[in-house]
Amino acid sequence: MKLDELIKKQLISRQSRDPAKIKGSILIAKHFLKRAKSNQEMGFSDVSMLLAYMAMFHSARVLLFEKGYKERSHLAMIEALRELYKDNKELQDWLNVLDSYRLTRHSIQYSTELSGELDAAQAIKDAESLISFVVSLIKIDGK
Repeated sequence: MKLDELIKKQLISRQSRDPAKIKGSILIAKHFLKRAKSNQEMGFSDVSMLLAYMAMFHSARVLLFEKGYKERSHLAMIEALRELYKDNKELQDWLNVLDSYRLTRHSIQYSTELSGELDAAQAIKDAESLISFVVSLIKIDGK
């Protein structure tokens, strides 16, 4: 769906660019990543996978905030970012990865599927990489 349609359906809305929200979302992403790692160490792979996804979601959300938008839907955020950053090939690849994890998260939360240890470990690695990519892309202090 195109950005103007997402706005019309109120799935995406304009907001002022707020550096505090941008930094806050990166900090939340890092918090979720830390929790994902802790849960993985305790053997809770399904929880770890969900937290790794949330870390990725919040890091991608930074890119939406950077452009002066906010989301009301995980899928809408991904679709908006596809259009807003259409010339960034590496980000487009990351959005494909994020969307795949979005579907996995949905399956874990709303069906009988669980996540395995290796899948959760990969999600944690991907979350770390996406956070680093976003921080370098918009040149913010992610501490």
